[in-house]
Amino acid sequence: CDSLTPSIIDNCLVLILQGKKVSNIGENTLTLNSKRYLVVPTTLPFECKTFASKSEPFTALIISIDKNMMYEVISTLSQKLVFESSEDTMGVFSDEVTSEVEECTLRFLKILQSKEESLVLGESILKELFYRVAIGENSNFLHKLFLDNNNEAKIARALNIIHTQCHTKLNISLLARQEDMSVSSFHTHFKNITSHTPLQYIKKIRLNRAKDLIMTRNYKIVDAAYEIGYDNGSQFSRDFKSYFGYPPKDLKISSGEN
Repeated sequence: CDSLTPSIIDNCLVLILQGKKVSNIGENTLTLNSKRYLVVPTTLPFECKTFASKSEPFTALIISIDKNMMYEVISTLSQKLVFESSEDTMGVFSDEVTSEVEECTLRFLKILQSKEESLVLGESILKELFYRVAIGENSNFLHKLFLDNNNEAKIARALNIIHTQCHTKLNISLLARQEDMSVSSFHTHFKNITSHTPLQYIKKIRLNRAKDLIMTRNYKIVDAAYEIGYDNGSQFSRDFKSYFGYPPKDLKISSGEN
């Protein structure tokens, strides 16, 4: 891919098996390859560029993070780990693929070839992999995420609300009050953690949702705009083109309707 492609990445561990991916989140850039994995324990908008070739196609393993399993791991580790910094941690991180992570990943891929082994051994190997990720050098956000009174946990809860209710008229002040935060504090921590302001984040979530509705569910453009909270179809088309680089009418719709 020659250009950055906007997308939403949600609650997952990404291990690159072959090729390279450059991911931008706000002003931050993360370069991923077979030596570095990505952890996204929240829902975040990215702009990504993939590097691959016909002889060496891009290959990645994407694993949804089981929050209950990760909570068990974090709870076990929490007594041992002390965080010296009270500053916000960005809600995504990249870490080195250690020999332990690599070995665990290979075992996980191997057992996936057998339904029986997957059923018997899958959960234990997955938990081991989550443990390796949780003790990574840059894993602070994961630990703070599971501490209810931390800013990271508060913003993560707000992100979940936005993600599930993005089609409604979201009230930023109400989101802040629900987490016992002032509006100014909410904005500051939100930007530090997501690299976006709340309004920027909401717009990108909505536009990605609309793109999915048009491409995979054959929504008409005006219906997709209305579905994700736009009252003005022209404004939706302008925002869509500004974000994706092309107007929504250029999307390939199997029904052939706009």
